[in-house]
Amino acid sequence: MTIPSLHIVRLYIARDGFRWHRKAANGRIVSESGEAYTTKGAALEGLSMSNRDTDNYTFIDDTEEQS
Repeated sequence: MTIPSLHIVRLYIARDGFRWHRKAANGRIVSESGEAYTTKGAALEGLSMSNRDTDNYTFIDDTEEQS
């Protein structure tokens, strides 16, 4: 079994707004938004401020299919 070397950052819609989390290659959540954002733009801004190493993760936008 091959474990991906990149982390995965996922943006999603929760009951209370937009949230994100970052999972390590082993599947464990290593960071999260900690709060819900009222707009997708605000969530993306918080995500980018907390995850500046864009070469080290894959971004998944799960809000597209839920909107």
